[in-house]
This record gives sequence, C-alpha cells and structure tokens, in this order.
Amino acid sequence: MRFKRIVIVAVAASISAGAGAAPDENPYGGGTRLTPPPPAEIPTGSMSQQDKARILTLRLAACLIKEHGGAVLNAIKPEPWEQDAGRKLVSVVDDRCLDRGELAMPPSLLRGAFFEVFYRERFGSGPPQLPPAPIDFAAQNAGTLSDEAKTDIALRQFGDCVARRDIQNSHALVLSTPGSKEETAAVSALVPHFGACVVQGSKWTLNRSTVSAILAEVLYREGVAAQSPQVGK
Repeated sequence: MRFKRIVIVAVAASISAGAGAAPDENPYGGGTRLTPPPPAEIPTGSMSQQDKARILTLRLAACLIKEHGGAVLNAIKPEPWEQDAGRKLVSVVDDRCLDRGELAMPPSLLRGAFFEVFYRERFGSGPPQLPPAPIDFAAQNAGTLSDEAKTDIALRQFGDCVARRDIQNSHALVLSTPGSKEETAAVSALVPHFGACVVQGSKWTLNRSTVSAILAEVLYREGVAAQSPQVGK
C-alpha cells in the first residue's frame, strides 16, 4: 500500500487510510463505496511546490465533495470561529481521496477549497448577481469575539468589498488554476482594490491562496443568498 495521510494542522487531526465520513446522498453527483471518485494526484511539471500543493488541495476537495457531498455542506455551514466548526471540517477528511504522500494544510485553506469547488460547479459559467447588501457576518455572533474570530470576520468583509468593486476579476481568480498566467492577471487587476477594502486596524499577510479562498466563500454564499433569499449561509 502506498503511504498517504491528510493532516489538518492547527486542529491536531490526521486521518488514517480508509477512515472518514460515510458516503451519503450527494446533490452534485459522484461516488459511492462501489464507485468511488478518483483520488487526488500530486501535479507534475515545473510549477512551484506551493502551487502543486494548492492544486492538490483543490483536487482533494473535489474528491471529498463527490464522496461526501452532504457532509461537506454541513461541515462548512458553521462560521470558522463557531464551536465545533473545526471538528466538523476534520470529520469529512478521507484518506481514500489522496493518491499518495502526505498533505498538511490549515483548516482555512481546506474550507476555502471546498467553496472554490462548489463555486465552480454552480457559477462556472459566469459570476453571480450579488444581493444589494452583503452578509453581515458580525451580526450573527453574540458575546465577546476572540481576536481570531474578529480577523475571520474582517477577512470576509474584505472579500465582499473586493468582489463588489471588481466581480469579473474576482470570479476569474476563483476559477483560475493556481500558478497560471490567468491567476496572475486576475490578482494584478484586483490588487489596486485591496487598500480600500482592508478593514481599519487589521494587520494581515495576504497571499493568493487566502484571497482566492475568501473570494470563493463570499461569492458563493452571497450568490446563493441572492438566488434564494431564505439562505443566508
């Protein structure tokens, strides 16, 4: 058996081969125990190791969605700062969706990869119409928020601002292949909006993975909300 292991860092979880959520009814189609989806393979070529890891993460997310679609939707429903959000995210990790090797990632990037795959499936033909008002992420939380939660909320407010300023290039970034010239062009077009969209007092280190993940979540959630006003998450 080829060695393979998926580790979600900062959540202290690793899933041994064969473990993971049970397959369930998947509205997006995909595998069952009898016809499993193909596992994610490590990309080849001259791209950087970081870009290879990003592509592998997207392939992993696509496999997990095909194998455990309903469970994945349930896992990304809570806000990342809510209780049990990390546990739910880890619960859908399944080493059968990794071809070989080891893949370690923070939960935020796995969550972002799920939203990127769902976004591509639902809005791949064109960017969604956004609701008149953005989702008020802060309004859904009562009590004292941790600094980490405040950062997560501010990042989503940043993503909403960037998307509303330039939805075409935001859409293009989410659909682009990591490390591609299309991704570079989309990032270059969006960078001028970043300064105006950073929440006052925030101090972040933004990279392509973070920006793409946040834009995917905001565009998907607000696009769905615009189509179905009853759906806010």
